Amino acid sequence: MRRILLACLLACGLAAALPLPAAAQLREGLYDVEGQNPDGSTYQGILEMRIGQGNAWLVAWQIGNLGVQGVGVIQSGVMAVGYSTNGQVGVATYEVQRDGKLSGYWTIGAGVGTETLTPRN
Repeated sequence: MRRILLACLLACGLAAALPLPAAAQLREGLYDVEGQNPDGSTYQGILEMRIGQGNAWLVAWQIGNLGVQGVGVIQSGVMAVGYSTNGQVGVATYEVQRDGKLSGYWTIGAGVGTETLTPRN
């Protein structure tokens, strides 16, 4: 049944209207960072994302004087990144949006912050 439906969509030309898989929108390069700390204060910065070995993503944030390195994976449109900052480990999860932005949450175990990554052109 599923194959028949897919064939009908392709035959009708509707396949072009379907969203691409999230991995197709995730790209290497620089992203502008806008975030909110668990205490409500906001921050801005830059993030660089590069493809690593074995489908891993290497991630580097620069938020003011703070540099943070991490490694991530993407599955089903969600990117998970583990990182370490000032001796504390953390995790961030981002939903990959259709326009290439990533929107998500992060924690180092003391509350949850939010962050949006916007690809630079």
